[in-house]
Amino acid sequence: MDLDRTLFLLRSYLRTRLQKIENYAFHIQKNTDLWNHLSKQEQKFAERCIDDMEQHLDQSVLSKMPHGFKSHLKQSSLSLADDMVPEPQLDQYVICRSKRFLGSFQLDDSGEEPVNIEANDLYALPYKSIKPLVESGQIDLV
Repeated sequence: MDLDRTLFLLRSYLRTRLQKIENYAFHIQKNTDLWNHLSKQEQKFAERCIDDMEQHLDQSVLSKMPHGFKSHLKQSSLSLADDMVPEPQLDQYVICRSKRFLGSFQLDDSGEEPVNIEANDLYALPYKSIKPLVESGQIDLV
C-alpha cells in the first residue's frame, strides 16, 4: 500500500510538471536558464508542445488573420516584446519549509517588517521573495 501511495505521488508530481511545461513552453524556450533546468526528455516534450501549438494556431486562426497579426508570440507586428507568451505568476504565495534557521528575512521593498524564519517551520510566502533561497536549497517547497 505504501508503494502504491508513493507511485501515486510520483505520478502526480510528474503530471503537474509536464502540465507546467506545456503551459509555459514558449516562456521556457525563451529563457536559457529555464530550458537548461529541463531534462532531455522534457526538452523534447516542450519542443513537441511548441510545434503542435504553432501548427494548430497556424491552421485554425493565424492563416485567416491579416498579415501584421500572424504571430503566435506577438499581438501585432508593432509589438516589441513577446506579449502573447504566458509567464508564470511569481507573486503567488507558496507553502515552504526552512531547512535551517535563517533569522530575519526581508520579503520585498514594500517596507513591511522582516519575517523571522526558523528551522523546520512552515510558512506561506510569495515565491518571488524566496526564489533565491529555494534555488540555493535553504528552503524547500511543500
